[in-house]
Amino acid sequence: MENLYGRRRNPAASLTYELVVEIVRRLPIRSVCQFKCVCRSWRRLIADHEHRKKLPQTLSGFFYRSVNVERCPESAHHFTNVTGKGVPLIYPSFSFLPRCDDVIVLDCCNGLLLCRCSQSDGARPFHYAVCNPATKEWVMLPDANHDENQAQGMGHVACLCFDPAISSHFHVLEYVEDENESVVGVEIYSSETGLWSLLESGWPDDTVIRNSVNGRSVFLNGFLHSVTPFDIAVVDMEGKKWRTIPLPDRDGDVFVIHQAQGHLCAFVDLADGSKLSVWILEDYDTDNWILKRTVRSLDLFGIEEYQLGYD
Repeated sequence: MENLYGRRRNPAASLTYELVVEIVRRLPIRSVCQFKCVCRSWRRLIADHEHRKKLPQTLSGFFYRSVNVERCPESAHHFTNVTGKGVPLIYPSFSFLPRCDDVIVLDCCNGLLLCRCSQSDGARPFHYAVCNPATKEWVMLPDANHDENQAQGMGHVACLCFDPAISSHFHVLEYVEDENESVVGVEIYSSETGLWSLLESGWPDDTVIRNSVNGRSVFLNGFLHSVTPFDIAVVDMEGKKWRTIPLPDRDGDVFVIHQAQGHLCAFVDLADGSKLSVWILEDYDTDNWILKRTVRSLDLFGIEEYQLGYD
């Protein structure tokens, strides 16, 4: 009688973790993405490294854009599934995004994409949109607080920060620059509050964030890491902690950062263009980089010299 008049019982609560994994592994990737929203325990379960090995339809791949003057439209988006299993179930045209005539993918983070959406009528310069292309869920962000002159520019850097193991909410961070392109602050959008926060920079005054093919930022352990010409600038999503991490090899010409197995890693294009070195930040507190490997470009690409990010 107590169950009849008390709170309704949640059937999902009686499922063991092992049973949930067995159920999820038999579902298409779109359903797996939706199941991450059931509760925090299910989200952690699906994101767990060991459990992800049992999910054969987990989606992995990359977006790219092509231009061909002999077709209509000339510009088109594409998605390549690198898992080699099943249909990717991704619609790279982004037709599900409203009020968007032109979409440019700016960043990606743990299954979400940050896009810049423009309208052909020119009513507004652009809007930021964050979407999950597997589920077609999207959020159109309100305009940031920076001045209108900067909003008209297309070169400022915006990054997406999302870790489902920490929170179901995401952040978008945009660097605010002065006339010399030095970072004077950041604007951070929180999907939890739906608002932008303008914060003064806690880095040295001459900090410049690279806005190029080599300038990909990394969101790791609740911090955004971005490459500058001299080091790696780090900030948390509340703008309370600012720091810099020295680059692993001062003799390098181009640096690209990424993450692997919970560690920050750096790919360094040596100045002569003939070798690539791979570094892992083994100790985050002491900035201790470990050289994992150095490989010749001839062995890696079959050419004597190359430029990372261009060739």
